[in-house]
Amino acid sequence: MTTISEYRLFNEFRKIRNKGWIKSLRKGSTGIGYTLETLLKIPENSFAIPDFCEIEIKAMRILSKKRIHLFNAEPDGDFLFPHERILEKIGYPSKKNKNYKVFLSAAYGNEYIKLGYSRKIKVSVNRSQKKLEFLAKDKYGNDIDLNVSWSFELLQSKLENKINEMAIIRTDNKYICEEEYFYYRWIEFYKNKGFETFLDLLDKGIIKVCFKIGVYYNGVKEGKIDNHGTDFSIKEKDIEKLFTKIDIFNKVDSSLD
Repeated sequence: MTTISEYRLFNEFRKIRNKGWIKSLRKGSTGIGYTLETLLKIPENSFAIPDFCEIEIKAMRILSKKRIHLFNAEPDGDFLFPHERILEKIGYPSKKNKNYKVFLSAAYGNEYIKLGYSRKIKVSVNRSQKKLEFLAKDKYGNDIDLNVSWSFELLQSKLENKINEMAIIRTDNKYICEEEYFYYRWIEFYKNKGFETFLDLLDKGIIKVCFKIGVYYNGVKEGKIDNHGTDFSIKEKDIEKLFTKIDIFNKVDSSLD
């Protein structure tokens, strides 16, 4: 059954589409989302809640191959300071300043990924202990004692509270005098298939876990960890493996072309 929030968002989208080409309100890759959120009167935030009532909104350039960000989730198991643990065990010298360690890497559930020449990493769904584990091995194939993990409780909460319902707004873009313009062309609505499906896709390596643990290089925080979040994402082509498309709006929206 279609919800009131979906109808509200669909009607707001039609108003924006009828405006035609709209100049980006911000330069760079984030301009597409920021401009749309401004038009929808959604305040910019990084909270773990959906953008529009119960619906998370993703604006995507039609020809973009960018992955779809699902949510950020920091490890919550085993150690109180997991980022320090990761840097200590498998961090590597920063290119900007080799006195400091960073960790910028992706991990998958279906295979170990090489980390430099001597180590490799992956994530593993441990159903018996109800947690997603972050694993690492040294150059000899021995386990590195990370003890970093996410509880199923945390991941399920993120999935159901942040990305239970989603709308993807497909967008044309063009440049005029080096300024980017957007035409928000059509909208698609989705509902996630549940936590077990999410775990299965982690297991198969379809959902990627990406770490972005940096460091401050100057100022009063120099040497302190600058963590940009641990990102869970999926390729656009795999979106219907995690979500069910709601067809009613896609049929209605086709009349706008």
